Amino acid sequence: MPAPMVADEVRQACRIHARLLDAFISLTEQELAQLAPGFAEESLMESLEKMRAARKNYGALGGVVALEVVASNAA
Repeated sequence: MPAPMVADEVRQACRIHARLLDAFISLTEQELAQLAPGFAEESLMESLEKMRAARKNYGALGGVVALEVVASNAA
């Protein structure tokens, strides 16, 4: 099944949204790492889930895919 055509203007907007979400996700993760368990932590975790889902959608439409780099010790 061929991929749907996405206008360049829409693709560009999606890339901007994805880039901004990447930055906000990173900031949120940094803040979360400093929190003790409790309401604020739970709230940020829920926000992260929503941002990651939105990031995935914008990335797919914009042709931008977030890659998680994992080091390997395989020889």
